[in-house]
This record gives sequence, C-alpha cells and structure tokens, in this order.
Amino acid sequence: MARAIKIVVIVLVAIVVLLAATVFVITQVIDPNDFKPQIREQALTQANLELEIPGELDWQFWPSLGVSLGRTEARLPDEEELFAAIDSASVSVAVWPLLFGNVEMDGVTLDGLEVNLVETADGANWEKIGPQEDAEQPAAEEEQPAEDSEGGTLDIPLTIPSVAITNGQVSYRNTTDGTDIRVEHFNFEAQDVSLEEPFPMQLSLRYQDQSDVRVDLSLDTTLAANLDSNHFVLDPMTLDAQIGGLTVNPVDVHLEQKLDVNLDEDRAAVSGLLLEAAGTRTTGDATVTGLTGDMKVAGQIKTEPFDVNKALEAIGEQPIETRDDAVLSKVALDATLAGPAGSVMVDPLKVTLDSSTLSGKAGLESLDTGKIVFDLVLDKITLDGYLPPESGDDKEEAPTGAGGGAGKQAGTEQLSEAELIPVESLRPLVMDGQLKVNELNFETIQAKDLTFKVTANNGVLRLAQASGQTLNGSFAGSGSLDVSGKTPRISYKQKVTSMQLQPLVTLALGEDLAKGLFSLDMNFNAAGNSEKALVQSAKGNATVNLADGTVRGLNLYNTLVGGVNDMLGRFQGLSALIPNQESGKLPNALSEDTKIIDLTTKASLDKQVANLDSLEAKLEKGTLSGNGWLNLLTQEFDLKVGMQSPELGGSKYLEDVTWPLRCQGSLAGSPAKWCGPDRDGFAKIAQQAATNAAKSKLKDKLGIDAEGDTTEEVLKNAAKKKAEEKIQEELGDKLKGLFNR
Repeated sequence: MARAIKIVVIVLVAIVVLLAATVFVITQVIDPNDFKPQIREQALTQANLELEIPGELDWQFWPSLGVSLGRTEARLPDEEELFAAIDSASVSVAVWPLLFGNVEMDGVTLDGLEVNLVETADGANWEKIGPQEDAEQPAAEEEQPAEDSEGGTLDIPLTIPSVAITNGQVSYRNTTDGTDIRVEHFNFEAQDVSLEEPFPMQLSLRYQDQSDVRVDLSLDTTLAANLDSNHFVLDPMTLDAQIGGLTVNPVDVHLEQKLDVNLDEDRAAVSGLLLEAAGTRTTGDATVTGLTGDMKVAGQIKTEPFDVNKALEAIGEQPIETRDDAVLSKVALDATLAGPAGSVMVDPLKVTLDSSTLSGKAGLESLDTGKIVFDLVLDKITLDGYLPPESGDDKEEAPTGAGGGAGKQAGTEQLSEAELIPVESLRPLVMDGQLKVNELNFETIQAKDLTFKVTANNGVLRLAQASGQTLNGSFAGSGSLDVSGKTPRISYKQKVTSMQLQPLVTLALGEDLAKGLFSLDMNFNAAGNSEKALVQSAKGNATVNLADGTVRGLNLYNTLVGGVNDMLGRFQGLSALIPNQESGKLPNALSEDTKIIDLTTKASLDKQVANLDSLEAKLEKGTLSGNGWLNLLTQEFDLKVGMQSPELGGSKYLEDVTWPLRCQGSLAGSPAKWCGPDRDGFAKIAQQAATNAAKSKLKDKLGIDAEGDTTEEVLKNAAKKKAEEKIQEELGDKLKGLFNR
C-alpha cells in the first residue's frame, strides 16, 4: 500500500512539474509581441480601428499567470485624432489552481484609459466602430460546441478577485451645439466580482462641461447582478458629490438609497432614499414601471422644514431680504407620486411656507405632450413680510407736473428695448391649471376667494379667469398672450365692481388722496417684445365710475369761488348780480375736499396716454363735465372742466352758466395746486352776464330792446334807439302843430 501511495505521489508531482515546465516554456520561449500584427489585423477587420501598440506585451508567471499590455492607441482610419488609448492593461489567473485544471482569475487592471467621442453634423465617430461590411460566416464544422461533456475542460471562473480601472478620462464634443464634456480622474474598483453573489464596488470621477459646471463624485455600493433576468440591485448605495459652477460656493450632496432595476420587468425602484444638500434633508421611496413604454411613477417624497436663507448661505448666494426676518424660515414639502401610465403626477401635494399651506395636485399629465396640469389651493398668505425692506433713502423723485414737465407724450425714453417675453420657451408650452387663494393680505388690502385659471397650447397662453373679492367689491379679468406668430400680442379685459378706492390710491401714490366706491370696465391690447414696443402699441377703452367719493385736498367749489371773486374784483359792477355775497366776495366752503356724489368717465388708451373723452360728475355743490388726458408713465394730466353751481345760479343772468376750470399737474403733486379758474373764460361769462343785465334793465325801465355783444354796445344801441325815438317824438309834435294851425 505504501508503495502504491508513493507511486501516486510521484506521478502527481511529475504532472505538476510537467505543467509548470510547460507554463515556463510558454512564458519564457513564446514572445507575445510576435502576435502584434495579428492583433492589429483583427482590430481593423472587426472594429474598424487602426491599432498602435508601442508598448510591450509581457508574460507574467508567478504567483499569477497573465499577460500585460503597454501603451496602446486606436484611431479611426484616415483620422489623426486619437479615438481611444490605454497606458497599460493586464489580465492574470492564479497559477496553482491552473495546475489542477481550474481557472481562477486573479485580477483585471486597466490604467490610463482615454476615450474621445466627437459628434458632428455628419454623425458621430463611435458610429464608425465595428465591421464595415458583412463578414463571412464561419463554416458549420468550425463551430465549437458550447460544452463538451466527454472531454475535460478547464473550469471557467465565476469570481474575479479584483477589477480596477484607474486614471481614466472620457471626452465628448458636439460641434453643432457647442457641447464639450470631460470626465476625468475616472477610477473604478470592484472586489470578488461574481454573477452569483453580490460584490462591493467603488467609483469616483470628475465631470466638467462647457459651462464650467464641475462635479466631483464618489460612489460606494454593493452590486447584485443577474444577467439571465437582467436584474440589478445596488444595496446599500452611497453617493457623495460636490457640485460647483452653478452657485457661488460648491454644493455638497449626500445620497443614500437602495436601487433595484429589473429590465425584463421594465421596472426600477428606489427605497430608503436620503438626500442631503445645502442644509436640506429629503427622504422617500419611488417605483417606476414601464421604463421603455408608458411610464408610471408611484411613491412618497418628503423634505423636512428648512430655512431658505440658511440654504442660500450654504451655497454662497445672497439672502433674500424681506421686511420680516422670520419669513422663509419654514419651508417643507410632502408629495405623493401617483397618476396613470404615461404621466408623472404629485397627488396629493403639500407645500408649507411658514404659516401658509399650498395643497392640491400638480405634474405632467402626459409625458408625450409634456402637458403641465395643476389644481392648487393656498389657504392664506400675508405678503407684507415677504416684500423687500422699506428704505427712505431710495425713493424716486416724483414726476414733474404738467406745468414744467415733458408733456403728454413723455416717458417712453426711459423704457427698455430689451427682449421681454421668452418666446421660444413659451411656444411649446402645454398647460392647464388652476390656483385658488382663500385669503390674501397685502398692506391695507384684504382679498378672499381668489381664482386664477390658465391654459397654454399652440403658442397661446390664456388667463381664462382672474377673479376675487376685495375692498368690499369684486373683480374679474381675462386675457391672453399669443406668441405663435412673429410678434407677441397681448390682450386683457378687466371688470371691477364697487371696490373701495382709498386703499388703491394710497398704495399707488403713497397718499390718502381719494375715497369712494370704484367701478371699472376696461380692455386693452398691445403687440411687441419689449417694454417700449408694448407701450407704444397699446390701445384700449375704459369706463370708470366713482360713487360716494371724496377728493382730499382739493375743493372745486372753492376753486370756483376763487375764480368768481377774482372776476368780481375785475368787474365790480357784477356784485349786484351774484347772490349770497355782501362784501364783494363769496365765502369759501369750510371743507378742503370735494365731495363727489357720482362720477362717470369714458377713456381711450393710446400708447401711454389715457384720453378722457368725457367726464360727467355730480358734486355736493354742483356738477362737472369735461375732457382731457393722463400720462400713465409720468402721472401728468391736463383736464378742461366745466362746473355748474346752484349757489351761483340764483341770478337769472348766471342761470345755467358753466364755469370753466383747468386742472393740470401731476398725481404725485399737491392736490391744492391742481385746479384753477380759466380767467379768460370767467371774463367772458362776466361780460355776457353784464350784457344780459343791461339788456334786461333797459327793457324793463325804458322798454328798449337793445342789441349788442357787450354792455358798451348795448348802451350805445339803446342810446341810439332812445335818441331816434326822441327825435321822432319831437318831429311828430312839430308836424302835429303844423297841421293843426
């Protein structure tokens, strides 16, 4: 027995020595560099690549058997630019298992990988890789069986202890759109690589593009791969990245998740998601089915409350300055991913902004058309705290009044001619959405039940509804922005019913100048793609009504009285014709305001000027009528007003007289200086009243109907008529005496 064992051991040792000798002879006698011509030929035939191998091919014998490759470069035929290259590569197997008929991979390494991808209008360079014409099919008898159950074969390794790719770089350039992307410092390492058991792997790289966006990324995960079912699982998966170029400071991003992708089932799932960046923390889970067909997304995403300004500080951006430092300190998101196949919907959606809550649903209704839909409700919001801080040093100078301003057509020289509307972005937009605001507060204005409905299709954006209740009244509007043609066109209609005017005037002008119930019915349209073009093309019409109103700091009756008193000073003889005055002057009203019982004006918009085509008003002490214009840009105005006052109509000579007033200046100026009497108009009224009085008295006392446009003409004509009557009377007496003799 001992002899037999000894013989077996001797035989085994002999076999091992023989195999070792064979490996030694192969590695020491056969020079792999002799095969370079065949390698180049196969590369050109099978891959259409011209291969250059300036580096050496070397055998490795112990402790691993393998081959290493030095610097190798590949180019497309007739092109000088490098397509791909490696500095070195090696593949090795363990020697000792090989002696017993087993193949155990020891490692695969690849260093200095370089790939240059270029895409032009004629196509991409990688599209030229591969056989350029059909290769001859091998003869049937040359085909090797997949498995020989009779003959002995080496065991194919199922595990590779180490795979490493180091110092790699990939570049991509597109000469048509200017894209220039580089991936550098690419390193990949995997241990115990197997198709049967999960194995760990690590990856790191740097990404940089033509916009100088930089991403340094590292990935650490464990991969379980089933090639038969195309099922891949990364669990756990940890990714850390630093993103620069998008913000002042680079942004650190940390991601943890489990990624499960099954290509046969057309499904991918993310679970245990944790995303941290710039002081924000987001968790959730999501499942995507129909990856290559009608995609469907389901899951839950939550972003914990965070401070917006602290997040901005983390990325080096300036904080948002607001009147209330406490706002923007609690922003959160709670979103449920749902919806039918072919869509990505969030339903329900909840966004928390401090003490406000936005809820509802939103998303892409159709991935094919890109249609955006939303139906959202904002419970309440107070805008005051979100406004920029007030500053007394940066107030703009008030526009100059009409008396010293630039006039009716001024203001457009300050308007920008820069492109205002992003036409190319809006044309493909498809949208259908609604936003409701239950309660909104802004300075002294409170609004409720606000509804805004918008649609977009074929380059036409429509504000189908903008309505609500505020200032004890209501408003409703609609409009459209048409960017389907060469020139954008805007149209809008607005109706306001019984709204308190005082808060609006105070908000717009900064002063409490007027109050009353304000109603408006207007429409306008404009065309162009800049501030200047839109203003210069603006056209529209409006009807404005003010009931139970007051204009503060301006008493038109006192303006009228001042004009009358000035007239009496110039025409003192009229004192007897003006009722309710004893000292040659009418008394002023005690109030410094004008009380308006009802006012209606019709206006037309032409460029930046609102032309007041008609103005009719019933005042507490009279009535008004007139016309004029208002420059909407400079706030300058000029009105010619006729006023009738019952307190000055007691005399039959001033009955139904319309007193001419002129109101001009700037809405930003003092109301007390806006209006004054038209002295020439008052003088004409005085002359006409005196003339009518002279005619009346001559008729009553002398029975003479005297004609004339002035008192002087009337008196002259009366004297002339009286003289003629006297002469005729004396002549008649003489004739009577003559005939009576």
